[in-house]
Amino acid sequence: MTLRAVGALVLAFAATAVPAAGTAAATTTPAAHARHTEHGMHSDSVRYASLKSCVTKNKEEVPCGPWQLHLHSGEKASLTGARVLPRDAHGKVVKNVPAPVAVSGDGQYVAYIRERDDRLVVRELTGKIHVMPADAIPRGTDMAGVTLDLSLTGAALAVEDGDQKFIRLFDVASGKALGTIPARRAFTGFSGDEDEVLTRLSTDENTTMLITYDLQGNELARREPPQVVGQDGTLALHADGRSVAFYSQGTRTLKVYDLESDTVVGSTRVRMPGDYAPQMIDWTGSGEVTVHVLRPGEGKPDTMTVLRIDPATGATKVRDSYKIKNAFTFAACGG
Repeated sequence: MTLRAVGALVLAFAATAVPAAGTAAATTTPAAHARHTEHGMHSDSVRYASLKSCVTKNKEEVPCGPWQLHLHSGEKASLTGARVLPRDAHGKVVKNVPAPVAVSGDGQYVAYIRERDDRLVVRELTGKIHVMPADAIPRGTDMAGVTLDLSLTGAALAVEDGDQKFIRLFDVASGKALGTIPARRAFTGFSGDEDEVLTRLSTDENTTMLITYDLQGNELARREPPQVVGQDGTLALHADGRSVAFYSQGTRTLKVYDLESDTVVGSTRVRMPGDYAPQMIDWTGSGEVTVHVLRPGEGKPDTMTVLRIDPATGATKVRDSYKIKNAFTFAACGG
């Protein structure tokens, strides 16, 4: 299992107060986003999108659609029109892997490839659709290797090629391309205020470099961090553009690394559910980190637990917990 018209149900959400896409990045601080998440995410927002697992005549497990949006209200909606099966670099449909989908951190936006014309689009939960440029995913790209990432409030979209040929950034409200990040970088995530991105570069010397960029693709900072940081799989960039949160599974500690001073400036012991490492980490406030921890069900449904953690004290609060049933693949909301 991996991370990663809306039907008639979406009409019921039309009255929900949702900020216009693109305005959130300019007007919403990380702390305000955290308040929005706390008070607005328990209904009328997406917990995760998933595809069912089906078995072919040859006993092969394959994804089968349509994509389903699982909401905090307990309802589900079909994401009709979203591509379920991707095309390879030659345009042939691949039947045993899923097409990419992403959900914004606030659960109000879903990014996907539209099946009828292979355009990359972002749909608001209200039903409004933002169409990205025709070349957002260049022709000849293997869709199965593409990863989509939406920022916390859905204001920005990142498109990463699986061969690390490019990372492209888009403004969701206008659908315009913002910038392109050079090849060989691996996208790690948007900053807490959504105006920077963190990437990782594996060097020829078998080391890891952390590099930040603005949304126009201009390099802001780079640093070869200590091994404990560089080798960690899940990192999150603070709104300040320098504080990187990560979880050390070996010591069971949530740490904060400062890019500017090249030092670990904070460390607090936090026990994750079932001792599993987080699948996602996001800064959702100036002093708050939100983590998603997936616990395999071992024959039963898997459980996703969402925790809010104060990285200074280790104080932890469960924000949400839910079961994921019969899913070939899924894409959870972020922060």
